[in-house]
Amino acid sequence: MIMNKGGNTEFNFRPFLRDGSFFIEKNRKEKDYMPLIVDKDLPAIKVLQEENVFIMGKERANTQDIRPIKIAIVNLMPNKEETEIQIFRALSNTPLQVNIDLIRTETYKSKNTEERYLKLFYKDFSDIKEKRYDGMIITGAPVEKLDFEMVDYWDELEEIFEYARTNVYSTIFICWASQAALYHYYNVPKYLSKEKIFGVYQYELLEDSPLTKGFDDVFYIPQSRYSYNREEDIRKVEDLKIIGSCKETGVSLVTSVDNRFIFVSGHGEYNRDTLYKEYLRDRSKGIQIQKPINYFKNDNEEEGIVMNWRSHGDLLFTNWLNYCVYQETPYDINRIEGKKVLKFGGSSLSDSNQFKKVRKIINSDESRNLVIVSAPGKRHKGDIKVTDLLMSLFECEYSDERESLLNIIKGRYYNIVKELGIDSTLLNIVDKVILEIKESKEKDFVLSRGEYLSGIIMAAYLDFIFLDPKDLIFFDDDGKVDIKLTYEKIRENIELGKKYVIPGFYGSRADGKIKTFQRGGSDITGSLVAAAMNSDIYENWTDVDGLMSKDPNKYENAELIERISYDEFLKISSNGDQIYNIDAIRPVMKHNILLNIRNTNNPKAKGTIIGE
Repeated sequence: MIMNKGGNTEFNFRPFLRDGSFFIEKNRKEKDYMPLIVDKDLPAIKVLQEENVFIMGKERANTQDIRPIKIAIVNLMPNKEETEIQIFRALSNTPLQVNIDLIRTETYKSKNTEERYLKLFYKDFSDIKEKRYDGMIITGAPVEKLDFEMVDYWDELEEIFEYARTNVYSTIFICWASQAALYHYYNVPKYLSKEKIFGVYQYELLEDSPLTKGFDDVFYIPQSRYSYNREEDIRKVEDLKIIGSCKETGVSLVTSVDNRFIFVSGHGEYNRDTLYKEYLRDRSKGIQIQKPINYFKNDNEEEGIVMNWRSHGDLLFTNWLNYCVYQETPYDINRIEGKKVLKFGGSSLSDSNQFKKVRKIINSDESRNLVIVSAPGKRHKGDIKVTDLLMSLFECEYSDERESLLNIIKGRYYNIVKELGIDSTLLNIVDKVILEIKESKEKDFVLSRGEYLSGIIMAAYLDFIFLDPKDLIFFDDDGKVDIKLTYEKIRENIELGKKYVIPGFYGSRADGKIKTFQRGGSDITGSLVAAAMNSDIYENWTDVDGLMSKDPNKYENAELIERISYDEFLKISSNGDQIYNIDAIRPVMKHNILLNIRNTNNPKAKGTIIGE
């Protein structure tokens, strides 16, 4: 039992799904929710305390053993304090402690909030660059009529977006920020509306999502903007799910498949009178604006406002904190990392020394968490790749020669296991697989066992989880990869924050039997995994320093290419000088994931980066 350091305090124990542990909840009699933890002098506290929102000072919070959820709020709105109150109120409906840092941009100084106030209660982005957060909220801003690049702080905001990718577990982008983030991460355009999208709009649930748990079949969100995103543009991006949308406003709620990015076009956090104040403000400025739709009772300003969005708005933030942040983020917040997929070719895994190099490369970067392996390649000139040995074995009709080939293959893996000094029970697995190879009449099964054994050994050596691609990659009746099913299964089987080894080169047919790729198989496996998981980068480790401007075997003036776009890469490859399977990079190219070609034997070399 974990006791509160403050003294004799009663606790209620409530089961909570986090690593099989229990959530320990203080017995609260006067307040309904656990506290927000903010600066005790922040003016917004007075308003919230009048509403019985539980605010805890940081000194008191530091005496409790429960780690607070750390949330950064990048407030881009002109009226900072009003936005603070709205978001704080929405975040308070949770049994979690939420420790909040308020962030402002440095490249643009607010004209509507005093500098003294900002210096007292806000941090600059440079102050938090080295920190990690469980969650982040980036608010909208009244700049939607401008092109993104014309916004004064656009460069800094792009830096914040990239920071969120690797330093924050889940981020909510609100209104204009959602459009800006969709443009930055996925190149999704925004469109200007002829009239202001202004009022309270009804949406139907289009997809199941933990964010909308407890929602009714229809929900309402206030909107106030001049631009929108089209549903058809979002549907082109396989990493995105549309949760809510309507013809009048475009998409309203979109998430990345892993829920690390949440795009909300509207304002579930708005107060009852927020739209009314905007309406009066615009009219006072002489702006021709219609009354907010579906806002006044019987559309009559005199009859007052009908508030029908608060429950869904609060529930959205509560679900986000619980299901997308608290239950997913590592307890050690410093373990939040980006996602990297690494593929190691046969030359990188030819013997135990190469295995050691690979482990050193992987362990040098905590975000290298998804590893694709090939079968052992040539150890020296004149040697034979394991896959070629397996092919010869399958085609061989003579028993003596077959036994000889089986012993050679077994010897390769025996040597690797023994020389790495890992669990000798792996030798029993090698023996079992060799027997299966000997008895099998299925060519693709036989050829796939080279990668399979490499994966088993590498997973044990790294202490990673082994995943069999027969459960991840699926072919249709025409022998083509079923992309939709494959991506679904990859996402189902890979849990964020954990580390995996996956053999390359093969998957499953519709009848459940093993099927291999025709060529570049491990490259294709790595590309599919990187695309399915929306990896930050796909590292392809081989035995060369990167792409060359020409074939170095033919041209002495061939030079290393450090950076190249996918379009330029395709042009170079089409001239026949580059030997690289274009089909193997199509998934990452389609998702605009960076491809980094690296040399296992020269890991200090940065290699070639392919991508925008």
